[in-house]
Amino acid sequence: MNRREFLTHSAAICSAGWLANCLPAPAGEDIPELKITPLTIPLPIEREFTALHISDTHLVYADQRDSERQRTHALERLEVFGGRPLEMLQASLRYAEEKGELLLHTGDMIDYVTAKNLDLTREAFAGRDCFASAGNHDFYPTQGDGPREDEEYKAIAYDKVQAVFPNNLRFSSRVIGGVNFVVFDDVFYYVADDLVDRFKAEAAKGLPIVAMCHCPLYTRELFEYCAGSNRDGVAYIVGASDEEMAHYPKWCFQWGYNEQRTTPATGAFLDYLREEKALKAILCGHLHFPWQGRFSETATQYIAGGNFSGQANEIRFVPAA
Repeated sequence: MNRREFLTHSAAICSAGWLANCLPAPAGEDIPELKITPLTIPLPIEREFTALHISDTHLVYADQRDSERQRTHALERLEVFGGRPLEMLQASLRYAEEKGELLLHTGDMIDYVTAKNLDLTREAFAGRDCFASAGNHDFYPTQGDGPREDEEYKAIAYDKVQAVFPNNLRFSSRVIGGVNFVVFDDVFYYVADDLVDRFKAEAAKGLPIVAMCHCPLYTRELFEYCAGSNRDGVAYIVGASDEEMAHYPKWCFQWGYNEQRTTPATGAFLDYLREEKALKAILCGHLHFPWQGRFSETATQYIAGGNFSGQANEIRFVPAA
């Protein structure tokens, strides 16, 4: 049976209400090769340490606990992501464990919320040295379902998702190796009204800050690159002006699922970050390709490619000269 026949056969099983036969081979069989991008970030720290930064795994599995639609949808989405997101995640976890590296994940661990995807996420983070931010897909009931992306929509699945992650997804900070890693939520292209005050409290600790979020933050360079690369002309980043988004299709920032207009709180936060000297790096994902570029005088933004295709950033945090 070839792969397409397998998917067709599995879809028929799902439609009959049986267990979705969409799990990949067990760990250890045909281990995929990762596409590692090595990075070095000099910081005012005493000792070097290394982290594996991954993003956008897009776990897309379902079983008998999930609805028939979710099980059928799992097969469709599995095809979209190349058929091996769980294997790629397992390879990434194995790589970080073997090298003794901190694991950093910046959103879209799951593609949409199913009991199976929540279990796999819990298992991935359990007993592991890791820190994580949420992504927009982490709160989707199924891809493309639901109202506009806002706090009410997020709340539908929030508690179930939060329960399987290792830290608070709205805002968290953790000091590792003399670096203050700060997670914040920008999954629907806006941030909380009190985020500037929370960040100022972290900066007051006097440590270098590495911020973690899902959607990349606006720079003109990144906006032009993304808007020019996407067929719909949408940049899919946080903080573009209304004038820059004037060519976006109407569904993108008025009627659909991606409310990308920059709120006053989001604009104020980005203005603050550009002046915050404690900020040294921003780690994010969402775009499914690796990229890095200057964000401010003191900080560079690093985007990890899609972990579903085996991409990862291996970051050495080294003492600044």
